[in-house]
Amino acid sequence: MSLSRQLLFAGLLLGALPGYVQAYDTLITASGNIVGNGCTIAADSKNIHVPLGEIGMRNFTTSGSRVSPGKSFVINLEECSSTFRGVRVRFIATPDQKNPQYIKVDEGGASGVAIQLLDRNENPVALNTLTPAYELTEDDSVQIKFYARMVATETTVNAGAVSAVATWMLEYQ
Repeated sequence: MSLSRQLLFAGLLLGALPGYVQAYDTLITASGNIVGNGCTIAADSKNIHVPLGEIGMRNFTTSGSRVSPGKSFVINLEECSSTFRGVRVRFIATPDQKNPQYIKVDEGGASGVAIQLLDRNENPVALNTLTPAYELTEDDSVQIKFYARMVATETTVNAGAVSAVATWMLEYQ
């Protein structure tokens, strides 16, 4: 028998022998709850654009100056389940370095400004934090109103385009 056949035979013989195996009794437990569906996000609320308009630099006289009132936008929810009584909103965005409650504007445009979000009563909305609950009604749809406005974050505001992006998520109660 040639050397290569002997090695092949030895390899097959070793492969057929049992290896060291150790078994333990283990248990995996999975649990959860099935709940009703939340709401469907209306088509007009999947990508919301809030035109803030053109605002003169003279309107921003000091840091913290803001253009009031803000421009409104609405998150429309449809086909809401009766399982839930309320919904909370969290806006997720890159915070401004001067004031982390404001949304940082994109670079390459205006500077010294940021975007502030306000709730339906025009009270500031904290970024990356859940809002108080908005009631879900039995009529199957809900409009959640917010506002956005520009605010000065520096004593000097430089002209240019202002844009910023925030995403939002819902938490049902």
